[in-house]
Order: sequence, then C-alpha cells, then structure tokens
Amino acid sequence: MAGLTAAPEVLPGLPFAKDLQEAAGAGFLLYCFLAVSLIGVKFWFAFRNPGENR
Repeated sequence: MAGLTAAPEVLPGLPFAKDLQEAAGAGFLLYCFLAVSLIGVKFWFAFRNPGENR
C-alpha cells in the first residue's frame, strides 16, 4: 500500500477520481452560494416589507 501512495500515477482511475472530486467541490460551493443567496433575498424582502403578514 505504501508503494501505491508513493506513485499514484499507476492507478488507472485516479485522474477520473480527481476530476470527480473537483466537480463535487465546485458543485458544493455552488450549492452553498445559492443557499446563502436565497436566504439573503428572503431576509431582504422580509425587512423591506415589515408591515405585511408573513
């Protein structure tokens, strides 16, 4: 096992796994940005119209 960690290029699926991990990281960041944006818009509308029923 120590030999595989020293030379990761011998594993055939490793480049695909790295690309998949990068795509998952980018997707997670996009999800977080979207969630924070929607919560921000919700609070903006809530504070913009304080007299209406919520």
